Amino acid sequence: MPQTTGDDASADGGADRWRGFAAVVVAVALLLGFAVLLIFLVGKAGTAADGAWSRYVYLFGAMEALVFTAIGWLFGREVNRQAVQSAEARAEQAAARTEEATVRAAEQRANGRALRAAVETRAAAAPGVEERGLTGGGAGRELRELAALAKALFPDR
Repeated sequence: MPQTTGDDASADGGADRWRGFAAVVVAVALLLGFAVLLIFLVGKAGTAADGAWSRYVYLFGAMEALVFTAIGWLFGREVNRQAVQSAEARAEQAAARTEEATVRAAEQRANGRALRAAVETRAAAAPGVEERGLTGGGAGRELRELAALAKALFPDR
């Protein structure tokens, strides 16, 4: 992917700014032209012949399509800008939640490994204590079961 320098980015931003300004000027010019055409048609409403009037209506329909497109672009641009800004805000919130979840998961993984190590250490010491008769029953067996459970829940990865 080619690298762009700051000068390239500012030149692109300037071109985009001029392109946007030119589009606004064209849209406003279309609106003004449409207003002039409406005034002209109102003036001709009572005096124009049927053939001329049908051509005026045809011209009006074409101009109307252009003007509605320009108005839609002018108002739609602002609506799209707001939609993009809200989508960016939601994406930032989702990224923050993902980062928090990742940190919590790492903490839980570390806690689990520490628990596993502690249980395995106690289970390894328990058989020697049981053999000497210092514990009452199956404490060593229970610790070995806990060690097996900890090993299953928190494997080395």
